[in-house]
Amino acid sequence: MQASSTVAERRLGAYTAILGSICAMSGAALMLVSGADIDLAIADDQVGAYLMAAGEHKGLLVANLTVWMVMAFLLGIAATAMTSLSGKHRVWSVLARYCYWTGVPLVLAAYVGWLAVVVQVAPDTSPPAILLAETMGWFAPRADWVATILIIGIGPTFISLAGREDWVPKWLLLWSFVTAASAALNAVAMLTGGAGLATYGFAIIPVGVGWRIVAGIVLARGAVAHSPSTDAP
Repeated sequence: MQASSTVAERRLGAYTAILGSICAMSGAALMLVSGADIDLAIADDQVGAYLMAAGEHKGLLVANLTVWMVMAFLLGIAATAMTSLSGKHRVWSVLARYCYWTGVPLVLAAYVGWLAVVVQVAPDTSPPAILLAETMGWFAPRADWVATILIIGIGPTFISLAGREDWVPKWLLLWSFVTAASAALNAVAMLTGGAGLATYGFAIIPVGVGWRIVAGIVLARGAVAHSPSTDAP
């Protein structure tokens, strides 16, 4: 029974981590296609141009944010499953879950606020609309980035520390230290005005999402290795 439960948890963690990562990349692609980047708009004082672009490509941005909501939910499930596999380092498991159980609700609220700008404000470029978009457009992406630090920055580090000697190989643990370093860079970018979020602060995305995909593959291979043999008579 215990082996069967472990295999199920590995599969759940693997599938949700990989699907969540696919959602992350798909949502980013939709935003890039739309050409509307609220971080750059706020940093360059081009909120009016962002509202016009958002109004023109509203469908793409709604799809982008909706896919990211699914991503956040899946990554929260993945983290919960991953930490359930860690029996030797329970404190790190608790800290990892705390990151995700804080970060996922925060980022979902951020995406709803972001949607409000796209659906309710764009493409209005009147002074009151721009003021509202500047305020919500400052809050929503930064709440998103804070949640990103928790979910794909330091969250993987805590998961790896919890899972070492159980299912996390040493090289994946070392990779998780890089995700933590990229989280620190992201925090620096936010604290210095936000312009760096499109350059060095953005490093957290490929580094963190990459860790997620690879961790999912490691778990999937582990699920196969731990599956009860079906060859026995």
